[in-house]
Amino acid sequence: MSNPTQILTNYVNLIITSLQQQNIRQVVIAPGSRSTPVALLLAQAAQAGHFELYVDVDERSAAFFALGIAKKSQRPTLLLCTSGTAAANFFPAICEAKLSHIPLVVLTTDRPPELTNIGAPQAIDQNRLYGDQVKDFLQLPTPDQGPDVQAYVAFAVQRIIASSQAAPAGPVHINLPLRKPLMPDLTGQSNQTPQKIAFPKTQTQLPPATMATIQAKLSQGKLLIVAGPSTDSQQQQALLAFANEYQVPILADPLSQLRQDANDLVITSSDLTLKTCQALPASLQPDLILRTGTTMVSAALGQWLATRSCPIYFLDTNHHLDDYTKATTTQLPVSENWFFENCQLQPTATQQPFSSAWRQLQRHYQRWLAQNLTTLDEAAVPYLMSQQLTASQIFISNSMPIRDFDNFFAPHQGNFTLLCNRGANGIDGVISTALGAGLHEQRPNFLVTGDLAFFHDMNGLMLTTRYPLNLTIILINNNGGGIFSFLPQAKATAYFESLFGTPQNLDVAAISQLYHANYQIITSKSAFEAALAHHEPGLTILEIKTNRPQNAKRHQQLTQSWQQEMERLYATTIDEK
Repeated sequence: MSNPTQILTNYVNLIITSLQQQNIRQVVIAPGSRSTPVALLLAQAAQAGHFELYVDVDERSAAFFALGIAKKSQRPTLLLCTSGTAAANFFPAICEAKLSHIPLVVLTTDRPPELTNIGAPQAIDQNRLYGDQVKDFLQLPTPDQGPDVQAYVAFAVQRIIASSQAAPAGPVHINLPLRKPLMPDLTGQSNQTPQKIAFPKTQTQLPPATMATIQAKLSQGKLLIVAGPSTDSQQQQALLAFANEYQVPILADPLSQLRQDANDLVITSSDLTLKTCQALPASLQPDLILRTGTTMVSAALGQWLATRSCPIYFLDTNHHLDDYTKATTTQLPVSENWFFENCQLQPTATQQPFSSAWRQLQRHYQRWLAQNLTTLDEAAVPYLMSQQLTASQIFISNSMPIRDFDNFFAPHQGNFTLLCNRGANGIDGVISTALGAGLHEQRPNFLVTGDLAFFHDMNGLMLTTRYPLNLTIILINNNGGGIFSFLPQAKATAYFESLFGTPQNLDVAAISQLYHANYQIITSKSAFEAALAHHEPGLTILEIKTNRPQNAKRHQQLTQSWQQEMERLYATTIDEK
């Protein structure tokens, strides 16, 4: 009779070596019983140097931590859990991975078929548990020593990992049912090395005739680039080289990775400008628009694009045309890097003055920022960071922080990476994602978040007590949901605080002590600048207390001030539409 322990051990080792063959290196485990053989054999492989292994007892935090690792590296990260509701807690991060095109490989262990849908404990139906939120699903058979089954497992596991990376990248789900006994044999060495399957990454190009047509069309008038979020530094270098050569202004999203220095072709004022002035002056109106990246942060920019009558070309690396503005007139399913390296224009005489007009606006905006953001408040935080820091990674929470970074992060020099979970735009998991994204970051690693998002993912802070992770959290504490003060809900004063303001009255100093964090409350611009200049390893929390009504009023004042500046610059009354 076959030894069930040896069959289990060989089978799980086959899965693990298949993971290795497709270059998975980081593994995040949420501990449990049913996943025992996989966790133990992964730990053994990690001890041999094949994986980096991290354990997080909170499944939701673990999933966002793995998401952060994959988001920054753009390589598949493995996420493992036991059966039952543990797997359900992965769902928010999987939704984010789907919409952000992050290659997350989710491995859930399960009860065997005879224990499903029959009342067995800790057993839910895990077949296609995540539905359409994953790119691909693989239901593995229970451990089997048959050669056909073994060949299938090695092939199918490698194929689904490759699927997570193929455009558009995204999460995949492997479900592994396991029978008892669950303890593998840890005394032997696995001699199973499945054949590695090659999945070459293809670089999509346009046929020469099509490219010639596109080049001719893009040369027919004033060209403007709208650059959405991206994490590909090589693509951004190619884009910048193209823009500099042909003097093309770039409306640069804060997550585009283009806001690095004082290049005034990189426009950081578009959101505030379009909030006050949907009908731009003629000197700033493009004849053609070229879009890159994913969905931009700015709602005002999206509204402006939706009303354009000019041709809009979208470099759609993900081949999915995610464009909620529905304004794209031509989809170009092509690698941005290839396109910008090969696109040659013959600009019209109007391109240079058009470029000069946008550059002049950007220079005015830089001066206006310096004149108006002179004290510490919520709007000033991203601006002061952009001026004080030089080389940093900054993870930004959704809601107010990312909007403030869109308007006020305008560095004059530096090497920055700005990240945010802008797929589903949730406030959940920001601490865990920031820790994952900063895993091997050599530069100072920051998280800018509000108090509710901080509260939502406090369990993620436990990771800093287990592993040598570096993160400085800039906690903007306005004691509640600050963004709702900008929305119509604010008029429902009888219910506003209980339903939308939702103050939590967090004692951040006590929380910092609980997680052994360095803590400082920041009350002035000079104190904030000094804290940014003094970077300590480990976990640091810098708390900035603000007031929600005052913050809403301050933003209104800044918007009105920039509108007046626009009116002065263009000697006309701006029509707010």
